[in-house]
Amino acid sequence: MLKEIGIFEEYGSLINALRGRGALLITGVEKPNPMTIGWATLGVIWGKPVMTVLVRPSRHSFFLINSHEEFVVAVPPADMAKQLAFCGTRSGRDHDKFVECSFTKESGVKVKVPHIIECPIHYECRIIHKNNVEANRLDPAIPMQYYPNGDFHTIYYGEVLGVFKR
Repeated sequence: MLKEIGIFEEYGSLINALRGRGALLITGVEKPNPMTIGWATLGVIWGKPVMTVLVRPSRHSFFLINSHEEFVVAVPPADMAKQLAFCGTRSGRDHDKFVECSFTKESGVKVKVPHIIECPIHYECRIIHKNNVEANRLDPAIPMQYYPNGDFHTIYYGEVLGVFKR
């Protein structure tokens, strides 16, 4: 059973996942797609709790997140390494990751994007701003190895509408 918790109550779990095995960014409604992420922030901007996530234009999730203006960040359990690897190396254009990873969908509480029942923590977000990473504005100390093909991320700022724990 899901319980709504405080925005920062499981901050440590989120950061540990991002620094380690990763978290899952879920986008899309009709055919939702989980994508493994290792970059995200959680804080307060404009007086609101905000989660920022980065998505490259070449990713299937880019189309989905722009189509629905909502996303969910799910913190996976430690035993989900195989599914995280799959979701980080396969495209939702070619694979139904929910089916192939045996994920169970559960309706979102405050957004239309679903949860993954197997993940214990979900951050539901509504996009309130986005902007593009621009090469000419990046600190020169940031390695361009992150952008070998010039596929610069879009940064999505999502107001955290609720955090849910199983």
